[in-house]
This record gives sequence, structure tokens and C-alpha cells, in this order.
Amino acid sequence: MKASEVEAEIERLEIEVQQAYLDQVAQTVRYVSISELEKAVEDNDEDRIAEILSLGLFALLVERLRAVYARGASKELLAVIIPGVRREVDMGHPDVTSFLASQAAALRDQVAREQAEAVRVVLSMGRDRGDTARTAALSLAGRMSKQTGRRTGGVVGLNGPAAEASQRARDQLASGDPARMREYLTRLRRDPAFDAAVREAIEQKRPVPKAIIDRAASAYAQRLLGTYAEALAQTNTSEAYNKGREEGWKQLTARSSGMYTFAKTWRSMRDNKVRHTHAAMNGQVVMADQPFTSPSGAMLMFPCDTSLGAPLNERIRCRCVVEYSLRKTSQAV
Repeated sequence: MKASEVEAEIERLEIEVQQAYLDQVAQTVRYVSISELEKAVEDNDEDRIAEILSLGLFALLVERLRAVYARGASKELLAVIIPGVRREVDMGHPDVTSFLASQAAALRDQVAREQAEAVRVVLSMGRDRGDTARTAALSLAGRMSKQTGRRTGGVVGLNGPAAEASQRARDQLASGDPARMREYLTRLRRDPAFDAAVREAIEQKRPVPKAIIDRAASAYAQRLLGTYAEALAQTNTSEAYNKGREEGWKQLTARSSGMYTFAKTWRSMRDNKVRHTHAAMNGQVVMADQPFTSPSGAMLMFPCDTSLGAPLNERIRCRCVVEYSLRKTSQAV
């Protein structure tokens, strides 16, 4: 597969993964008991708060990523022909099941860890403001929207920085300080539908009305959630799809009884969004079991690979692609 084909496939598939994450968040929030959450906040019981807001096992999202893996493998092998060798991927192979289990566990751990950070941010900022336990519970789980009948604007599914941004935006709107409200208007993820009300409050040097604060802050938090879900989906989709492609090549060449192997070439998107380390890797060629090496020293078997300890800043939102080529071994010469 060419780089452009892989990029298009990943972009299409990540939408489903992103939606699966957002659906899990919505389902969790739907069944949260505000009274139980309020009690846990009063008791300062972070373990209980984490239990109430837990996103669970991500069954649908994990299944989506399994399908992404299978799609990457099967799509890759459509154009590869070794006479007498079947072009299919054994999804029950131990390497496959091990990767999928590890990816799912890492995803759950990451989300739980980052949501715990978001909870701590909300509780800490709430204490500084003097929020009641009820207010803190609503800040965590979100407030009920009269328009949709759903809770929105909480920090379920967010990380610490996004939770802090959400809380600071609410503080800016409620401040009545023209300078701070103007800072709110610089936030890229805000909903511009509320800008007129904010500008009116600035002119009158008063806080934004509470009903509008709730709606504007909730809309902003939902947009932050969408951004977080997009990054999470893109990185995990890319990892699963590219790992599937590589596994397809491994299984195919393994069936050739040592007659064939493969080479890998790193391809960046060669635009101004590519991180400088990956731009430098463009065109790097390695053999089947060898990793690519970033100028930072990070090693990756393929874009977004986690198996060799590459840090997040070498993986998140990476759009690079590996191109594979069949090679005869010395045994075949």
C-alpha cells in the first residue's frame, strides 16, 4: 500500500474509534448518581469518585481496534503475491492476541490515569473557589442540558490539562472582569455562539449570566472532549492498523519457508504538520525485524509503535506511513 492509501484508510477508521470513545463517555455520564458523587466529594474519597466515574472496559472501542488491526493486515496483503503461499492473517496467532490485549490494557490505564488527574484538578480548583460538594459533583459529571436532556460539560473522559482549561474558562466567564472575559474569547475551542453574550457582559462590566455560563462552559468542555478523543483515536487507530500491516507481512513471509523476507521504508507526509524528527526519517530503510530510529533516539517498528518504548511525543497524532517491499533471501538465490 502507498502512503496516501494508508493515510486515507486510517482517517476513515479513526472516526469510528473516536465515536466509540465518546459513546462510552456519554454512557458513563448518563448513569452517574449525582447524590452518590456529591457524598464522595464531601468525604474527599477519590477512590470512590474514580469508581463512580469509571469508563469501564471499553468493550466496543477495543472491538473497533481489533477490526482496524484486521483491516490493516488484510488490505496490505491484497497486492502481495508469493506463489503457493496463502494471503490471509491468523487473528488467533499469539502475537496478534498479545498485541491487542496489551493495547487495550494500555488504553484503559492511560484513560484512568489521565481522568484521575482531571478529577484532582477539578477538586483542587473547586476548593480554592469555595465550591460546595454539589457544585464540585456537577463540575465532574456535567450539568443537565435542557435542550438535549443529557449531562454535558463535565470532565469524564478528559485529561488534567483539558479539565483545567474547562474550569478556567468557567471562572473567566463568571469573573465580571473585562480582561479575564476577553481571555475567554481567545480560546480556540470555545463555541462562538456565546461570544455576543460575553462581549455584552464585557461592555457592561458584569459577569456573564449563570445560565449562559453553564451552556458556554459545557459547550467548551464538550469540544475539548472531542479533541482529546480525536487524538486518542488517531494514535491508537494508527498503531493498530500499522501493526496489522506488519503482522500480515510477517505471517506471509513466514509461510515461504525462508525464501522471502521484507524491507520497510519510512514515509512522512512531507508537509508543515510533520514533526521534525519524522521529517528527518523520511526515506529511512530497514529490514523486517529492525526498528526505525528517530534523531531523538526513539525506536519504532512502525508509526505510533509503543513496543520499544517510544515516548508519546514521537507517537501522538503521527501520520507517517511505512511502505513494504518483498525481498528474496540468500536461501532463495
